[in-house]
Amino acid sequence: MQNFIGVEANPIISDLTDFEELLLSAAPPLLVHKNIYIYSEQKVADIASSFLAEADLHEETHQLIKTSGTVGEEFYDYGFHSGVDFFLFSNDLSAFRLTGCSEVQTEMALLQLEEHLVFTTVEGIYFTIDHYTDLVLGIVKAYGVKVALLDLDK
Repeated sequence: MQNFIGVEANPIISDLTDFEELLLSAAPPLLVHKNIYIYSEQKVADIASSFLAEADLHEETHQLIKTSGTVGEEFYDYGFHSGVDFFLFSNDLSAFRLTGCSEVQTEMALLQLEEHLVFTTVEGIYFTIDHYTDLVLGIVKAYGVKVALLDLDK
């Protein structure tokens, strides 16, 4: 998993090709997904945000996690994919690992959790909506599964 910054512009930017070219030269992104400009360095993302704000085109800045795995039912409300890359909006999510339990207990807990998962990484990290955290903890406790909550700010 890698952390990125997504600077979201007003969708009207697609009609302002000259302005968008200036933005791309002033703050070249690693990737552009629709009207979200994705950066690995905060300094360059700040330049893009300022540039867009001056033109009254800045919508929002997102903390993104780039990962690979399997999408859940609510993925498209909390993430997007661009090509082969999956990005999650980490501000609204919590992440956890299941630990110290039997395979059967884990499978049963995951069946119960399935509808609440936004994304599952290939490394076995599960993402859910932040306000589902207590629900997740209750479900895994009912199946005798231990859970390790992860800090998404790191």
